[in-house]
Formats: sequence, C-alpha cells, structure tokens
Amino acid sequence: MGKAAPFSKIRVRELEASLEERWARNAFLRFQCVWLRHQLDLTAPEIAQALLLSVFTVRRIHAEFVREGRSAIEGKGNRGGRRRGYLTLSEEISFLGEHSRKSKDGKIRNVSELKRDYEDRVGHTVHKTTLYRMLERHGWRKVAPRTFHTKRDPGETAVLKKTL
Repeated sequence: MGKAAPFSKIRVRELEASLEERWARNAFLRFQCVWLRHQLDLTAPEIAQALLLSVFTVRRIHAEFVREGRSAIEGKGNRGGRRRGYLTLSEEISFLGEHSRKSKDGKIRNVSELKRDYEDRVGHTVHKTTLYRMLERHGWRKVAPRTFHTKRDPGETAVLKKTL
C-alpha cells in the first residue's frame, strides 16, 4: 500500500491551530496520530506501533480527520449508550410510575400484566426479556412471599407430616 495523500490546507491549518491546545488523554492520542502523519510523514503501521494502536484505528482516525476536521480529534462520544430502546428513559420512568402507584394500592403486579401494558404503549409485541431488562434497569425486583415460615422447627414439621 502506498503513502497516504497529504491533508488539505484547511485541515493543516486546523491541526496547527490546535498545537497549543490542552487535550484530554484520548483526544491527545488522536491528535498525535494525525500530527505524526502530517509532520513526520509516517505510515499508518509506523504510527500504530508508536502509539500502541491498531493500524485500522490509525486509518479510521485519519479518515475521520479528513472528513470532519478538528471534531474528529475532540471525539464525538458516539460509542456506547442505548440507541435501540422502544421507550426513552423518561417514558420508562413514567410507565413504571403508573404501575408503582397501582401496586401501592395493594394490587399485585405481575410481569404478564406489565408486558401487556408495555406492548399497548409501544404498539407491537416485545420479548419478555425486554421487560425484565427494563425492570432491572430501574431497580425493580421480584418480591414474593416465602414458601415457609422463618421461625419454623424442622422437627415439628416432620412430626406434622407423619400425623397427617
């Protein structure tokens, strides 16, 4: 693979204007990646070795800098997060708030009822794990009565079973 094409004059001016800037650690790494290509004319594998990055990452940073300029160095913060939720977090909070009020009135909430209401709100069917993940995300947990008394005597239980 041959040498990468030099940056445009606009990108070089942006890069030189950013020389005195104080960068966060990750942004400084991206700045170094671009600066080493511009100033020392290093190849992507050489930059990757110097900065302990993969060659793919170096090429991605260079391409983003050519496309977007300085914002590629600053970082977009587009990694991670929740992008595919059926409801926003505030909508989930209001949905669970309605059901919380109903349960405080003494009515037992079960997941099948919540799922039915959730599907009505969303407008289509969802898998039950979607609901369980939402409940976990908001700190809801399963509360059920114990199947035995905490102060029971195992000996008495055995006697009772024999006499019945």
